[in-house]
Amino acid sequence: MIFFNHGIFYLLPYSQLISQTNYVSPVFHSLTTMTSPVRLRIILGEQNSQKVILQHGIPTSLSDLSKEIEKQCNLKGHFRLQFMDPDFDNEFMNLMSTSEIQDKSTLKVVFPTTPSDRDSSPTPQLDTSQSRSTCSSPALSLSSCDTLILSSPSTSASSGCVASVSPESSSRIKSSAWPAVFTVPRFAYDAELKLDQGNAAFKTHGTFLSPDPKLKISILDGLAEEIVRYKVYPTNTEFNQVAEALIEKHPCLKERGSANGYSGWKASLKYKLANYRTKLRNIGYTEVTVNSLKHKPAGISSPAYNIKKPRKAEVNYCPSHPLGETPETLEEVRVTLLSEIKKKNNEKTLRMLMDKTFSIRRHEVVKESPPIADFKTRWPALFRTEEICAEFERITTVPLVSTYFAKMDRYSAKLMKIYAKRGGINGQRIKNLLVPTTQTDNIDVRRECILRSLCVYLNEDPSNLMNEYLDTDAPSTQEAIQKTVMGVFVVKIEGSDIEDSPADVGVVLEGVRVLEDLNNVSYATAMLMGLIYTELELPS
Repeated sequence: MIFFNHGIFYLLPYSQLISQTNYVSPVFHSLTTMTSPVRLRIILGEQNSQKVILQHGIPTSLSDLSKEIEKQCNLKGHFRLQFMDPDFDNEFMNLMSTSEIQDKSTLKVVFPTTPSDRDSSPTPQLDTSQSRSTCSSPALSLSSCDTLILSSPSTSASSGCVASVSPESSSRIKSSAWPAVFTVPRFAYDAELKLDQGNAAFKTHGTFLSPDPKLKISILDGLAEEIVRYKVYPTNTEFNQVAEALIEKHPCLKERGSANGYSGWKASLKYKLANYRTKLRNIGYTEVTVNSLKHKPAGISSPAYNIKKPRKAEVNYCPSHPLGETPETLEEVRVTLLSEIKKKNNEKTLRMLMDKTFSIRRHEVVKESPPIADFKTRWPALFRTEEICAEFERITTVPLVSTYFAKMDRYSAKLMKIYAKRGGINGQRIKNLLVPTTQTDNIDVRRECILRSLCVYLNEDPSNLMNEYLDTDAPSTQEAIQKTVMGVFVVKIEGSDIEDSPADVGVVLEGVRVLEDLNNVSYATAMLMGLIYTELELPS
């Protein structure tokens, strides 16, 4: 007999009955092999905490975890989660992945205190003038522009760096990257019944299931639909991940004679995805149609030539236009942006218009690869630090600055140990570059030294990434910047000390100063990464 109380199944009497009859029900087997419940301590405020029990284990996505906590704790409004990071003496850090938590972990719920603080880190708000926004402050390690712009269609727009996506503009935008652990979806009802019977027979007698054509089609269709939620061009590793997850959940589907048990399923998945992309191309799915023959250069008749697809963690690579919008209507919105950017204190309107025109910008970058000078003329709002952060998150669903600095600081100690072991000429160059870290505790100086040393460690010239000039020679500085294809420029004050702020720090793309007044090199490199994703077509 099965009892149900407060969301928990009680099966002990039934399990005793099963043990006496030596019969294993597929339903009973699926219930008893469920993921163990996970208990979390949720801090809601000072002297206010609550226990949350996740009956089905830790969710694979952060949004699912947030929804479960919101439901059990009766939370209202927008919030973010922090966890106790053992790498930093259990200090609370922003939770970026559910892989950071385990049973009996402690999480902290952080609510925004003001609209401009929404999803921002607990860093002081600095100068918010037009020339030096909240996203370009000198001491900034976690930027206030790093907000979840794709968390829900109902997210409201607010001032500052807070992003907002209307239901219309976000309806065709993916909200999560490829999961660390692929979750096999539920298939059709009759397919699940056959698989339950097959799994029960496999556990009892070790018998493998030979799926009939209808069952195999149902499995492949279900997996294909789940895959395209994240990608339409999965990598070979990701195909392995899906096929392996399938036979782990349904061991009766393992292939006899296969080295890993899923080689045939992997091959079938590749063919299924190719056919699925054909269906998507026929209905005009832009991420697939961009590779059709009519978009190839003249004289090229090979479909495999210059395939445009996500390569470096892009999630929304070439999204379709919002429902009801056309290139002509979005072009009108772009023209409106040119006038709106001239107005003061207009960040809320700019953000809404930039959200709406996201798809047409991506089409320009992916299909046309325009020169930076022309692209800056068409989209001047995109060359503001807060908009670079927002655009990067639209593309990758990952906050730019907070993630960049969190990862850099996390691995800094290990990098320093690696640098210390490097010998030869490069080892001596690294020691010379790290000298300023022994003379000051300034975090920006430390990060800059680590970045320069990393270039040397990889047998690269740091000047390929960062170039220094003196403020006393402006003409030659400008001439050198115009010859720079891509990099960070630093204009130092003659006779300045290590801790003195430079006269200017900025980013150059194709000889154009796209950003200025960034104040420190480490922040400029973060902005350079954001610009590479938002303005350039990444190479394979």
